[in-house]
Amino acid sequence: MIKKKITEDLLEELKQENTDIKEYITENSNSFIQVNLREFWNGLFEKSGKTKADVVNNSDVSYIYFYEILQGKKVPTKDKIVRLILAMGLELEDCQKALKYCNQSLLYPRIKRDSYIIYAIEHKISVYKTQEMLIEAGEPELK
Repeated sequence: MIKKKITEDLLEELKQENTDIKEYITENSNSFIQVNLREFWNGLFEKSGKTKADVVNNSDVSYIYFYEILQGKKVPTKDKIVRLILAMGLELEDCQKALKYCNQSLLYPRIKRDSYIIYAIEHKISVYKTQEMLIEAGEPELK
């Protein structure tokens, strides 16, 4: 079995002038993240210990949209991911993984709005209170 490479090694290979991208992809196929979003989201939901009704009601995400995410049919936006993580009462690490796996930008503490969101996640603040906090700070609400 070929050993997985660390991210820094993959990046260095990509930077090299003589790298052939097709060879790189083939040679490093076992180093890429392969996530089944359906399993991932269901795992987060189970970890939360919340009922589906609680998550839907507390996230202010539509019931249909929520089920489409759990079924792997929809890939949520950054704000929808944050809403779900807040509603499920999960950790920042869970949020960052969800953002990464859904190809969204990670929360970054040097961005003021993101700092409010990180604070809300870390302090288990509800979606509604987070919205109030963002509005009060003059930051865009969670969509």
